[in-house]
Amino acid sequence: QMDELVFEIEEQHGWDKLFREIKATSAAFDLSCKAAKSQENRTRNRYRDVSPFDHSRVKLVDAQNDYINSNLVKVESVGRYYILSQGPLPNTSGHMWQMVWEQNSKAVIMLNKIIEKGTRKCHQYWPPDSIHSLCFEDDGFEVRLINEKDDTNFIIRELELKKLNSSDPPRVIYQFHYVAWPDFGVPESPTAFLDFLACVREHGVLESNVGPPVIHCSAGIGRSGTFALVDTCLVYLKMGIPFDVREILLDMRKYRMGLIQTPQQLRFSYLAIAQCERILKQVQDNNEDSENSVSSDPAPEEQPPPAEASDSDEPKENSRKRHAEPDKSVEEKRGKQEDINTSEPVVVDNNNTKESALRKRTIAKKNADLKEHVEQIKSNMKKNENQRPWKHYVIGGILATVVIGMARLYYNLCKY
Repeated sequence: QMDELVFEIEEQHGWDKLFREIKATSAAFDLSCKAAKSQENRTRNRYRDVSPFDHSRVKLVDAQNDYINSNLVKVESVGRYYILSQGPLPNTSGHMWQMVWEQNSKAVIMLNKIIEKGTRKCHQYWPPDSIHSLCFEDDGFEVRLINEKDDTNFIIRELELKKLNSSDPPRVIYQFHYVAWPDFGVPESPTAFLDFLACVREHGVLESNVGPPVIHCSAGIGRSGTFALVDTCLVYLKMGIPFDVREILLDMRKYRMGLIQTPQQLRFSYLAIAQCERILKQVQDNNEDSENSVSSDPAPEEQPPPAEASDSDEPKENSRKRHAEPDKSVEEKRGKQEDINTSEPVVVDNNNTKESALRKRTIAKKNADLKEHVEQIKSNMKKNENQRPWKHYVIGGILATVVIGMARLYYNLCKY
């Protein structure tokens, strides 16, 4: 469905139109930003035209001034919650860590570089190495770098956040830093971005049983909005709930203004969601094919002999491998040989008679040895019966192997 929708919009060159419609609809929302406009908070805003709505703004708890340019975005139908925030300023970096602590966030997702096109887009709010810590004394927090792992398009940092003058133990906070996303632009491909999103998800920091992740770029609306929108729609996909990307974005814009800044970012969101839908459908189709293949397997004409008696009461039909069926090609060859032998007289000299007798003795000896070997295996397995509950699998596998081996041995000996 997403592929069809994307194709239709592409054919109509409709991304600009769709973006304008979303922008016009959300502009009619009557939502105030009084706290952001107050005189004392103006220095806490990176951009004049990007302000948090009053009804959804995150408030600092243990502070004289509770203002921070962040909003809590809720998608309660699928249990997703995000804190979308501007890139911290030098005077608000401590506020951000305070928010992370108070909201019990497990991760900070950073979607911008510190400097882009020669302009500083964000203050470095984490220590540059593991030797030195970064202390925010006015806000009462200290940050240490524990570990850093570089990937092609992103960096994963493991940080330790400690509250000063407190008996509370330090907390481990993950920072997922995507470094290949240009401002007002989009990543090179949905695949690279989806790899990043998958990595974030694997750490469990987006789940509803932990605090909401803090997601920021520079303004906290373009790239941050794209991330939140795609992740939310993928949850809908996974849960099998019908959804409308446009309506989800409009609902998100009721929590923070201006989410997704350009038609290109909107198009990229649709492409990423469509790609995930294709992957999910392919996985489902493969699973169905596998189930159909198993259910359509023909039942054997004859039931295999029962396994050796056991003290266990567990069912054994599914825990035992199928015995080998007769080799049809061997039977056909034997049939043809029998037809030849009955249709023409055979002259057998003494040498041939001796060779035939020798072959029979050899076959009999091999069969006796194999039978003895099987009995020995069964005896050993029975001794360890109570210690090895998986013996049915082993016995079945060994018996099947031995039967196949005997058939092959018999065929090889008889044809020479």
